[in-house]
Amino acid sequence: MKTINLTQKLSYFTAFCILLLNCAGHVSDENKYHRGLLFNTNWKFFRGDTTDAQQPAFNDEQWRILDLPHDWSIEDLPGKPSEEQIGPFSKESPGGTSTGYVIGGKGWYRKHFTLDRSDSIKTAVLIFDGVYMESDVWVNGKHAGFHAYGYTPFWYDITPYLRPAGEENIIAVRVKNIGKNSRWYSGSGIYRNVWLAMLDPLHIDIWGVNITTHEISDERAGVKLSVCLKNNLKTESEYLLAAKIKNPGGKIVAETKQSGHIVENGKDSVEISISIPQPEFWSPDYPNVYTAEFTIMIQGQIRDVDQVIFGIRSIEYSVDNGFLLNGEPLLLKGGCMHHDNGLLGAAAFDRAEERRVQLMKNNGFNAIRTSHNPPSQAFLDACDRYGMLVIDEAFDMWERPKRDDDYHRFFTTWWRKDLQSMLLRDRNHPSIIMWSIGNEVSERADTSGLRIAHQLIQYVHQFDTTRPITNAICDFWDHRGRTWDETAPAFELLDIGGYNYQWRHYTSDHEKFPDRIMFGSESIPGEAWENWMQVIKNPYVIGDFVWTGMDYLGETGIGHAVYRQEGEKDVFAMTWPWYNAWCGDIDICGDKKSQSYYRDVVWGKSQLELLVHEPVPEGKKEIVSYWGWPTEYPCWNWTGTEGIPLQVSVYTGCSKVQLELNDNIIDTKTINPDSGITARFEVPYQPGKLKATGFVNDKKVVVKIIKTSGPPSRIQLKADRSLITTDRRDLAYVAIVIEDEEGNRVPDAEIRVNLSLSGEGELLVAGNAKPDAMTSFRQPYCRTYRGRALAIIRPTAVAGEIKLTAEAEGISPASISIQTK
Repeated sequence: MKTINLTQKLSYFTAFCILLLNCAGHVSDENKYHRGLLFNTNWKFFRGDTTDAQQPAFNDEQWRILDLPHDWSIEDLPGKPSEEQIGPFSKESPGGTSTGYVIGGKGWYRKHFTLDRSDSIKTAVLIFDGVYMESDVWVNGKHAGFHAYGYTPFWYDITPYLRPAGEENIIAVRVKNIGKNSRWYSGSGIYRNVWLAMLDPLHIDIWGVNITTHEISDERAGVKLSVCLKNNLKTESEYLLAAKIKNPGGKIVAETKQSGHIVENGKDSVEISISIPQPEFWSPDYPNVYTAEFTIMIQGQIRDVDQVIFGIRSIEYSVDNGFLLNGEPLLLKGGCMHHDNGLLGAAAFDRAEERRVQLMKNNGFNAIRTSHNPPSQAFLDACDRYGMLVIDEAFDMWERPKRDDDYHRFFTTWWRKDLQSMLLRDRNHPSIIMWSIGNEVSERADTSGLRIAHQLIQYVHQFDTTRPITNAICDFWDHRGRTWDETAPAFELLDIGGYNYQWRHYTSDHEKFPDRIMFGSESIPGEAWENWMQVIKNPYVIGDFVWTGMDYLGETGIGHAVYRQEGEKDVFAMTWPWYNAWCGDIDICGDKKSQSYYRDVVWGKSQLELLVHEPVPEGKKEIVSYWGWPTEYPCWNWTGTEGIPLQVSVYTGCSKVQLELNDNIIDTKTINPDSGITARFEVPYQPGKLKATGFVNDKKVVVKIIKTSGPPSRIQLKADRSLITTDRRDLAYVAIVIEDEEGNRVPDAEIRVNLSLSGEGELLVAGNAKPDAMTSFRQPYCRTYRGRALAIIRPTAVAGEIKLTAEAEGISPASISIQTK
């Protein structure tokens, strides 16, 4: 059995302020322990290319002022909308279906700022959490550096380029998202947070703390603190490093001090062992986090303070016992997730990142695979905070391309730097349980691919030996004629093998390779039951990750279900005007889709779910794509189809189910647990009440009802929180729901809703989840889809009240107030 004991941090720049009201959201506050001050506000932006914008004298007065994070790809294109151009979407998009028909191109950002006199002797470090994609940074006209990859964090010591205190400094950032460089929606620009860290010349290095545990028991945890110090002074120094550990309640439970010597312009690594009594373990159910506080002193004077959040937990994995967390078996209920935030594009607002984690958690997931790149710092912070396990993935390609202009152009010279930044930033997160070195890479089983995989694995081990390493390996759809058995050398290099869509090989592979531990790194919604049965029955299969947990922009309509003439062939992706993938359990607005109800039953989260297939057009046949799901949902509004038989699906873990319409029994069916969880009925439509009752051993255990709603009568606005902070990284999500007179959602309502906002907020975006409803998300109106839409509000950084009003023709309007403080 392989055993891993470790603790994790959140980040050197993250502290926590949990909103007590509603206990529903969190945005990091800056405090005295923050070494990096948020640097998001008052950037100037120009979409397009220009000359000499890196020079301090460049005139940027006409440029737009904005606050980060920012994604220009989701902003409306100039010009009058036409068949060739709708909102941010254009048929001229180089990425086309892959990137959701958006336009990248080039963009410039400029930031003006001055230093205080107290900062004049400090070291200035500029930290970017992510820029898509090729970025150049200048400070006062001096080139600080170039960064190629769009998903890894990076930083520059800009001290040599700064002007004296009181004089203006200018940072210029050029970003290039050009050509065909992505298989999915990437976004464009500085789409994650930026920090400026003003550090004492003697300081803890950026991402310079690593916390691991070498012993864990109920009585104590033996913790190792590894700290890298940086001395930018021109003299050597004697220092004292003090460390304190605070438990989840904030009480100091351990502390120690250690002296040392560091040479001029040098580094020093300090190793400290410390014991924590009666540790409170981190787990999905109890995400307890500790705080490690470090203070550097010279002759009693404090020079630097750093704070690291971490968790204590153990990992074990074996073919016989599966995956154990803190000694307890845990099956990974996983979802793959791209990095975008739906209507917001790729902009990684702290609240948006947190909400995605909450949505996944609330829908039964306990694990996320970050497909196919490292996520934002805010996303990992939220995973730590809410108890979400993470597979942190590095790359989608190695040396061979998947798109002509993708990261393969930089892989050979950049992979070490990018992998290092990912590992240093992320290695202390308790949520991360696995590193993934790739996804369906072309050369996965070739000599070159085996060489690269070996190099990647060895490099990961230089920074972290506490987690298993995986790679998502698929069948040879890209190399016809090769067989699955040829993947064996690639799997041999891994601690845990990632299987993309290959659950049928689990049993035979176990017979051939009895020491191989496996998991479904990707699976399709339609095979959720089959995949989960493999996980339940075979301890060597430790989990399943569906493609995908949430819908995402790009790869347009790969999860489609469409009606075609008999004999008409299907396609991989849907074309214009489709813009999102439509394969997720959760849609881009955060609402459950049909496969999510099915998965609830598969995972035992629900005993019974009831869905109805929409009427199939006469003479047509429904074709459901590989990642798709039939067009069914909990709806009994089918005006105009009276008397026409509709397919009703009941998904249940019960042994028997009875279906009634308007209190008349339609039929009763038994469920064979060895063949699935589905009972299907044909029901001639009549308005009223459809009722499914589940029985176990002839005892009624569960009832589900769906009713025909009345006509639209009013708008209901439902905010995710009634109180948010004034922090510009915070957001309020307001669901727009069309209801009848009795308060039932009208599931077939597709109407225009006009929005107006007053007070201390701005309407950031509004829209719905329909995958082919291309529109502007930046207008003060939207249409509902299946009776729903979504508005996202951003605070203005001033405390007060925000009031949103929604109106639609012929029905009662609604207003809602949100407080900011």
